[in-house]
Formats: sequence, C-alpha cells, structure tokens
Amino acid sequence: MRKRLPIRRARTASYSRFAGVVSIPVIIIGAALHRSGHIDTVALFSILGFGFALALSAVVASFAAIAAVWRRGAPGMGDAVFGLIFGLIALTPAAGVTAATIYYPRLTDISTDLDAPPRLAPSQRRQQPGGHLRPAAQRDAYPDIVPRRFPVGTAQLYAAVEQVIEDQGWTLGAHLAPAMNDDPAAIRAEASTLLLGFVDDVTVRILPDAIGSRLDIRSASRFGEHDLGANARRIRTLLAGVDRMLTEAYGITEVQESDTAPAESIPLEYEKLDDGPDEPVVPVPDDKPGQLEAPASG
Repeated sequence: MRKRLPIRRARTASYSRFAGVVSIPVIIIGAALHRSGHIDTVALFSILGFGFALALSAVVASFAAIAAVWRRGAPGMGDAVFGLIFGLIALTPAAGVTAATIYYPRLTDISTDLDAPPRLAPSQRRQQPGGHLRPAAQRDAYPDIVPRRFPVGTAQLYAAVEQVIEDQGWTLGAHLAPAMNDDPAAIRAEASTLLLGFVDDVTVRILPDAIGSRLDIRSASRFGEHDLGANARRIRTLLAGVDRMLTEAYGITEVQESDTAPAESIPLEYEKLDDGPDEPVVPVPDDKPGQLEAPASG
C-alpha cells in the first residue's frame, strides 16, 4: 500500500489573512477615537503605526504564501489573496499621505496676506506656536491665494463669511462684528480635518476698502510639519463659498486685487481681537456694539 505524504498548508497564508483583516479595524478605531477626543495625537500615531505595520506584514506574508503555493502546490491561495487585498486596502491611506507629502509643499500656515497676516488665536492646545508662514514657498505653490476685494460693505461681507463658516460646520470662536457697514470685522474659527479630526485654526479679517471691503484669511495647522495642502484647500473653499453667496444675493463677484494693502492700513482697534502682548491696544468705546463676542457655550 502506497503511503501519501501530507500536504503542508502555507502558514504565511493564514497569517496574511489574519493580519490584513485586523489591520483595517485597528486603523478605523484609532481614527474614530482621535476624532471623538478620546485619545491624543501621539496615541493616534502609535495606533496608526501599528495598523499600517500589520497591513504591510500581511502583504509581505501574502507574497510569501503565494510563492509557496506556486512551488509546492500547498493549499492557502485563498487566504493569501484575501490577506493581500485587505492589506492593500489598509495601506491606501498611508499611500495617499505619502503622495500628498510629495505633491504639496511643506507648509503648515497659509495666509492671503503675507506682509501683514491676520493673527492666530492663542490656544493652550496648540502643539506648536503660530507664525510659521513661508512667503516664498507659499507664493510659488499657491499664487491664487491673495487678498480679495468685494464691492460690498464690511457688514455684508461679514454676514456672507459667517454663513459659509456655519455651512462648512466649523466651530465659530471669537468674532468682531461690524457696527456700521464700513467698520472692520474679524472672525476666528476652528476647522477639523475630515478623517482624523485634526483641529486647525482659521482667522478671517475684513477691512473697509476703496472698492468696498477687503477679505483676508489665514489657516494654520496646530500639529505636524506638513498640512498636505489642507490649509490652502480650506481658504479656497471659504473664498468660493463667499463668491457664491455674494453672487446669489447681490449678483456681484470679487474685484481682482492688484497690490497688498500696507500694514499701516489695518486699524489698531481691530488688533484688540488678537490679544497680542506686543501689540499696542487703542481703547474702544464701551458703548460701541459688535465688539469681541464669543458664542455661548452649551
């Protein structure tokens, strides 16, 4: 009687499927916990690193299992293929981040006005201080992000900007509403990234202008050394929304900006919103409405 040798199953096939399947929920759970505020950014990166490592090992083990099946005819091709598919799915975000890192410039702070930019809100949660503008790199990468001028009053422009911020779901912070249609105005807001929930700061400045009013926007990341183009996209989104609202309401669009207004044209009373320790503060009459307001909590 002829004895048949047992066919050994490729062990790497089973591991590939297990690692690939597990890596996806690890990444999703880590992102969900960070977005809900249950873990900090350092913990998020640890969880994501573990998930991506599992996914990468699943892909490597899958190729090893496929090679073993090809050489010895061992069973396990199905598990190897599943592991490869799940591993590649889990690695897709990492591949996207890598591509964005290469494609977009290494910037974390974007402003329409690079000579006298709107000041960022002070925040105890900021992982790095503001003021990381790189004018030369920004001008090369985003030549379209410049101050915008509109033939409407500051109050009308303020209302349009505020509505766009609410439509985007950003958290409205301190704001200076114009009492008259030629008063300066400012808005601070917090915007979260879609997937991981990183919080970025947005400051909007509206000044009276010979045309009507001038709009400046600054968006800056609180964490990291690369924004992957998020701040530029956010500014473009806000500008596009303002264009759309003003067109629908008044049938007008922006007037092309030719030169950046000098820093001296920014009223000092506006700077009171920024609470800067090194900035001179001009007293503002107490009876003037629309001064620094913060939305009621709860």
